[in-house]
Amino acid sequence: MKTRIIFEIGFVILIFCVFSFSSIEDEKTTPSSRIETFTFSSNGTNTKGKIYLPDSFATHKDLPAIYLIDFTEQHFKLATDEFEMVVAGVKQIEGFDALVVSLENIPDIDAEPEIFQDQYEVYKNMTSFVDTNYTTNSTRTFIGRGSEGGLVLMALFIENKETAVFENFIVTDPSPNYASAIIELIEKDTISINQLGKKLHYSFSTSNDRAKCTKLIDLIKDSNYKWLHFESKEYTNSNYENTYPIAYAEGIKYVFNK
Repeated sequence: MKTRIIFEIGFVILIFCVFSFSSIEDEKTTPSSRIETFTFSSNGTNTKGKIYLPDSFATHKDLPAIYLIDFTEQHFKLATDEFEMVVAGVKQIEGFDALVVSLENIPDIDAEPEIFQDQYEVYKNMTSFVDTNYTTNSTRTFIGRGSEGGLVLMALFIENKETAVFENFIVTDPSPNYASAIIELIEKDTISINQLGKKLHYSFSTSNDRAKCTKLIDLIKDSNYKWLHFESKEYTNSNYENTYPIAYAEGIKYVFNK
């Protein structure tokens, strides 16, 4: 009887150990999404970035990357969740994954056309680091709103075949200053025709200058750029502070054909 009791106790302990070991192994081997920080060099300055890595990153190193440009707001309430909203936009698409990349913190910068090149170079250098360390996929998407959205839009028209960094561009509520600068570029016919295939999703809300946004949209359409696939949308029931979650999600769906 005593031997039987000892045997049964030993058997229970054995079963417990097997299940515990299995649970530990599952925790070690099950992929999980995460956000990492990294340091890259831009014009001789070490700069901190962050990157969202989906579950599939554990087995796939060829995921496309979406680069969010996000600075402090100069005229509206600061949104601190733009990075999360881009990630949410990716997650809404079934069977699709992408890396989401941005600066680690939100810089206190007023993005205006005069400083375009400086800020563009930071993101250009960031893409080089990500390409080297995180992905073999050359599909890069540039996304932003407000003044930063204007910078994204300027990048589309400044890049050419030799200097191209980004393939897709998602812009919502670009600043009037950037809109005016780009209207001038188009009207002067200074846009390079030596472009690779690009995609642009452009949107604006009730907070923006509707006449200027509409003029810019019409100019882009009338220019009929053979290298550009273009979709525009006006959000008539939302403003600058609450449009970006849906604008980002719809832009991601458009540029990735989802």
